[in-house]
Amino acid sequence: MTVLDLFSIRGKTALITGANGGIGGAMAEALAEAGANIVIVQIPGDPSAAATQAALRTIEPPVSVVAYDCDLASEPAILQTVAQICDRDGHAIDILVNCAGVSGHKAIVDVDATFRDRVININMVAPYVVTQEVGKRMIARGEGGKVLNVSSLAGMIATENISVYAGTKGAVNQFTSAFANEWAKHNIQVNCLCPGYILTPMTQGYFDNEKGFKEYIMSRTPMGRWGEPGDFKGITVFFCSAASDYITGVRIPIDGGLHGR
Repeated sequence: MTVLDLFSIRGKTALITGANGGIGGAMAEALAEAGANIVIVQIPGDPSAAATQAALRTIEPPVSVVAYDCDLASEPAILQTVAQICDRDGHAIDILVNCAGVSGHKAIVDVDATFRDRVININMVAPYVVTQEVGKRMIARGEGGKVLNVSSLAGMIATENISVYAGTKGAVNQFTSAFANEWAKHNIQVNCLCPGYILTPMTQGYFDNEKGFKEYIMSRTPMGRWGEPGDFKGITVFFCSAASDYITGVRIPIDGGLHGR
């Protein structure tokens, strides 16, 4: 096997949540370009879905692209969707990428149950349950697998007005380690990316409208710029391919060096 062969995932099947967003879209594109068939789990009625799938279907050589609607805030919906994908439709998942998430900025004293539960359910409960359900089937197949979670720098460095969001991302960091330890014996590697400030549709408003915020982040970032979704393509393929077979339970900041400042 050559070094480039280590990064090939041709013929593998990757399930990805959040594929219709900025970072998730780049990750899905990278996996498809490396040869994986793509199974997207998306929110019902996602307006970005058609464009994402059309773009993935233009990749050469072609790969299979299918999508399933699922309310990730609902555990019963997750259980039903994973069963539909794996058991009814027969997709054997080799790679799982948990990228779906929601932002949330509120002062601690203003956090109510509705806000708290939505952020917790989508950012923390959903990736846990999806990983649990897909992982059960990976273990039963006995062929190993890859799990890549997308957390946040906020899971390491909590600032003001993100108490719930930071808490969920810290939990993702920790259960990445727990899953990695427990599933290493099944040849399933579980790792985590921790994005810093990345320019996506979710963050565009802060980039454009928060006075001085864009410049502040650039001044704090050693590389002097905001990140872009494309910055996630190479490392996604690395963690989802044989190139990372002896790496599990790690959390990698993707932040231009901000975490070290």
